[in-house]
Amino acid sequence: MTYVNHRSMVGWAGAALVALGLSAGCGDGSGGPQDSGQDATGGGGGATGSGGGAATSGGGGGATASSGASTSSGASTSDGATTSSGATSGTGAGGGGGGEPSTGFSVRGRFLYDRCGEKVLLRGVNEMVVWLPSGPDGLPEFEEIAKTGANTVRIVWNTENAAAGLDTAITNALAQKLIPIAELHDATGKWDGLPSLVDYWTEPDTVAVIKKHEQNLLVNIGNEVGDQVDNAAWEAGYKQAITRMREAGITVPLIIDASKWGQNIDQLQAVGPALVAHDPNIMLSVHMWWTDGSGATITKELNESVALDLPLMVGEFAQHAVYECSQHPFDYKTLLAKSVELEVGWLAWSWGAVENNDCKDDGPFDMTTDGTFAGLTGWGLEVAVTDPNSIQNTSVRPHSIETGSCR
Repeated sequence: MTYVNHRSMVGWAGAALVALGLSAGCGDGSGGPQDSGQDATGGGGGATGSGGGAATSGGGGGATASSGASTSSGASTSDGATTSSGATSGTGAGGGGGGEPSTGFSVRGRFLYDRCGEKVLLRGVNEMVVWLPSGPDGLPEFEEIAKTGANTVRIVWNTENAAAGLDTAITNALAQKLIPIAELHDATGKWDGLPSLVDYWTEPDTVAVIKKHEQNLLVNIGNEVGDQVDNAAWEAGYKQAITRMREAGITVPLIIDASKWGQNIDQLQAVGPALVAHDPNIMLSVHMWWTDGSGATITKELNESVALDLPLMVGEFAQHAVYECSQHPFDYKTLLAKSVELEVGWLAWSWGAVENNDCKDDGPFDMTTDGTFAGLTGWGLEVAVTDPNSIQNTSVRPHSIETGSCR
């Protein structure tokens, strides 16, 4: 059984990356909970501020006004959304080589809308569901995550596990009123692994599961696929992946992680428009594991991404970088505040029922001590509950997820 954990880089490769201002992202581990498969050469977002991500949970033009924040006792009220007009339903173009219109969530412009036309700003967490000690069904962890008021959970999965198990995890997430984001972790940092991920997604059993849940599901093609990938190769690779999945009958929004272990926001900004032109029903995800996690860099990159009208989201972040851990703090409070102001979505890494190996002795990434709501501590407690812009204070679950109907 393999576990996915973050890992600090060591030795000569780590020193070389420091010199380049790079850090690593979320590893694709092998062996056991104390092993991390992330290559020591895995580079990531620049310390010079070439990182920065927009977290727009994106798809434009919904028919209804949706408040991006809710008032919670002891917290300030923030209005994170504006009225948007244009769409009369949640259907959107499948794009990318003959896809059918979506019958569920759809992306328009830089915003995500549900099937009823309600704007959705993602607020949630990641959990390494596929490696849960109790089994990969998400229970009781989804129940605990739901207590934060989160509207989404990113389900870490891999190609070694059957589609039937993924079906169970998705079903259990929806039972807790959480929008499931299914993702595959096998090709983390490995660009040549992208086609094998698409092979899994397009298997008949997997397509059947996706179609079963297509009203309420998002699919993240692969976690942090690729390290150093040039723009042309990255664009061509993902265009092919999108087209293959659409031709297999998958109509749900597809989430695409940046290269450089998820951190290359510059590439998302440069190539993202071409991918959106290829298929408008996609979102672009940046993982903020930068050695420069200052508020200034976060603000700059969020502003730039929003100005480009890209459907970006922040798929992973914690309280510091994965390399040299606490030596590179991440200003997550600025991210939370700017995300309300700019209407962007995010998911924190990670809940903690599966312990992160990286930085475990130097500011753990685990939001909880034991995978329970009561076990929230430190930065995890702030992000989930106590910060004015926390999940609990800004998450809104769409009516379709709450009730199963539009109104």
